[in-house]
Amino acid sequence: MIETTCKGPVRLVLFCALFLCGAAHAEQTETARKLQQLTDQRLMLTAELDQFRETLKLVHPEETPPEQSPNSAVRTLAIGAVEIKERLIAVTEQEIDLLQQQILASKSRIEAAKELDVIDDTDASAAAIAPPADPVDPQPDTAYPPGYPLAQEAESVDRLHKLLENYYLELEESSRILPTPEEIAQRELARRDAESLNRIPYSVDKVRLSGSEASTALAHISQRLVDPRIPESRRDIAPICNIKTRLLNTLISVENRSLKPVGKNHFIGRVSLQPGETTISVMADKWAVQLPEHAGVQDFIITLYRPVDGTPELHVFAVADLLAEGNPHIPAWLPDELDIKTQAG
Repeated sequence: MIETTCKGPVRLVLFCALFLCGAAHAEQTETARKLQQLTDQRLMLTAELDQFRETLKLVHPEETPPEQSPNSAVRTLAIGAVEIKERLIAVTEQEIDLLQQQILASKSRIEAAKELDVIDDTDASAAAIAPPADPVDPQPDTAYPPGYPLAQEAESVDRLHKLLENYYLELEESSRILPTPEEIAQRELARRDAESLNRIPYSVDKVRLSGSEASTALAHISQRLVDPRIPESRRDIAPICNIKTRLLNTLISVENRSLKPVGKNHFIGRVSLQPGETTISVMADKWAVQLPEHAGVQDFIITLYRPVDGTPELHVFAVADLLAEGNPHIPAWLPDELDIKTQAG
């Protein structure tokens, strides 16, 4: 009676367990293959990092961080070491994740094996006390999952965690000195923008000026202000300039600013311009200024020359670019509210 009520369910449980063990074994084999690939990759990167470190010791024996070295070759090596550490972190994190998955799977298989032992013992006890039954086909031996070195894998996880901590600490130290990829990209964009600006030769028709050109433009104004051939102009007239900025075909800023007269039909003002395409209008005259998107909001000087007979001239230049010049022309006639002479020292 006991055999009739228990044997069928026990066989079903055993069959399911055998099937699951087979699937788990296949999955375990695939995980082991991926783990081996990650381990090989980590060891290769570690050897490469060790080589970088040995080279850095030879070319940079000083105690200061190699990222601060005036030698560009040393800084290049330091940047290369940082890149390897970042790749090592990514590979090690994947390796830890797979190891932890494998440990959990192994624990589940061990628990399943224990349950199968209990079921098998119950079936054997029932068969011993049951009356003889019709002969049946012999059942295959129960497939137990092989023993798994959980302690060894757990130690590997702990060791990899310590490696990660060291890599993170080293990267944190380097990040205090080395620029981020975003900062490097912004510097490269700024360099290209400066090169593009310098390729256009200076002329009265050039609107946006570099730092050296701004110094030249201010020097030209200084010369005209002392030229007796140029007539004086009213000092109570302050032309209004309308400033509109568009970014990605969207109007993002509209502003009206008055320019301060400094004599002989010259006017000047300080404004903040945003990235994008800016149109500056003074009455019927218009000028366009294009600022790259990475530049951010900057302070600019606008100079306007409106001769009695002639074409108006308008120039725009960044205050920082002018002050970055080695010996810029900072004329004494500049209005105090522009706050340029103070910054120039």
